Amino acid sequence: MNRKLEKRLILVGAVWEIISGLITVLFYATSIKKQGLTVVPNMEAMQSIFGSMYMFAVTFGMIFIAMGLINLYLSRQMKNEQVEKKIPIWFIIVGLASYFVMDILGALMFLSAGILALAKNKSVRKSLEVAK
Repeated sequence: MNRKLEKRLILVGAVWEIISGLITVLFYATSIKKQGLTVVPNMEAMQSIFGSMYMFAVTFGMIFIAMGLINLYLSRQMKNEQVEKKIPIWFIIVGLASYFVMDILGALMFLSAGILALAKNKSVRKSLEVAK
């Protein structure tokens, strides 16, 4: 079975994660940092809160970038005529995590790819049994 469709869905989802992470780090986090700098200098507690928000945004964006790179790697590891067991489950888990952080595009791509890969496993398994 050809796994071209799953690989394309994973590629789209991974690129989206990387772009989303870069936007979060470059634009959203820097916006938070600028807002923190405009706070009255005597309010150190507010500056500390903005600093924590900045670190959270950067960490969140870096996690998205790392997940995108991991998913790109895993999409390259999927073999066409081989039963994949762990990789489709990983994509379903990533899809559910994307859903919980309201990344609807990522959730749609990864859940679809994981479910398609699991469905194709049945046909690959049957074709391997017939070949024996």
